[in-house]
Amino acid sequence: MVNRSLCPYLLIWNAVEGIALGKLPISPKKLAIIAGVAILLLYLYFVGFWEVVQIILALDPRAAILAILIDVLCISLFTLSWKVLLSPPGMGFLRSFEVVLVSIFGDMMIPTGSVSGEIVRITMTTKRSRLSIGEATASVVLHRLILAVTFCGVLGLGIILLAANGAMQLSSFYSFIAIGVSTIAVSLLGVYLAINSRKFERHICGLISRMAPLIKRLKRDYDAERSKERAVSALCAFQESITGARRRSLILSAAIATVRYFLVALIPYVMFLSIGYPISYWAVLMVSIFVSMVQLMPVGIPGLVGVIEVSMTGFFMGFGVPAEIAASVTILSRLVTFWFELLVSGLTASYVGFRVALDEGKGKGGGSGGSTVAPLANPPVSA
Repeated sequence: MVNRSLCPYLLIWNAVEGIALGKLPISPKKLAIIAGVAILLLYLYFVGFWEVVQIILALDPRAAILAILIDVLCISLFTLSWKVLLSPPGMGFLRSFEVVLVSIFGDMMIPTGSVSGEIVRITMTTKRSRLSIGEATASVVLHRLILAVTFCGVLGLGIILLAANGAMQLSSFYSFIAIGVSTIAVSLLGVYLAINSRKFERHICGLISRMAPLIKRLKRDYDAERSKERAVSALCAFQESITGARRRSLILSAAIATVRYFLVALIPYVMFLSIGYPISYWAVLMVSIFVSMVQLMPVGIPGLVGVIEVSMTGFFMGFGVPAEIAASVTILSRLVTFWFELLVSGLTASYVGFRVALDEGKGKGGGSGGSTVAPLANPPVSA
């Protein structure tokens, strides 16, 4: 019989022993969720929980509905700015919209700085269209580069207007300049790598050769030469799609992406107006851009719960907004941009998963003639 007074010490010992042996007493994902919730609770404690609640309860319901409509429009514009980059025959808008929603859910559940969402986009695009994996990858990479370039343009415009109105401190000015310069540098590097992707063909084939023995241990029928052929083919399709992109499509995608950035800032701006706090739209735009940078950081906490709230509130406070007002607007905005999107994207992902399982079941059940129904080959969503 173990003495109950020793139980806490035994638990601590088991935890320490598990860490020493490389086994955590709790999974990393659960640990990340707990960390996010802890950050959120501390955040609410320091900004004043009841003051924030009172401000939120005073929100006009019409403002909440308007914010949701703006968010849906922003997702639609994101989809459209990517769709115009897809090589013919591409995909219909509804099908592209569905892919984007599932990728949003992937980003929220697996926070890897948008990498997981982009992988979902590429994978679903190859299954739902006649595009090769190289063409699908090229469209996603091009889209990301365009978003980065338009990000710099909107950031530069916001800096100029805020500086002209005297609504920005010198330290903030330098911070925004540093962000803009670093983003431009990364974008230029991305453009160079995309245009000259064929130069890395030898390195990719060499990597496949070095990894082949390890992969063969896991998969005995693995063919390294066939993998090299597929990689080279995908690389060729990727570069052809990048270099062959139509100028009209690039300009149209950039214009749509720019409009989307301005609309995203309207969500917190509407919240400020609804609670009766006057603020410059350009200040809200700068905060929205800053927050979009934070969202690209692979922190590891699903949905960056707690991290975004703290960051966004801090940015608003940097523009002189009181803590309780900044926290209230942040929470209201996150109800739309995170919780609403999580609900919609989660339902969409569940629907897609159910449809895939249904198609696979039909394929297995209807194999009398040796034919199978390819999953997602003819999805019921109209284009």
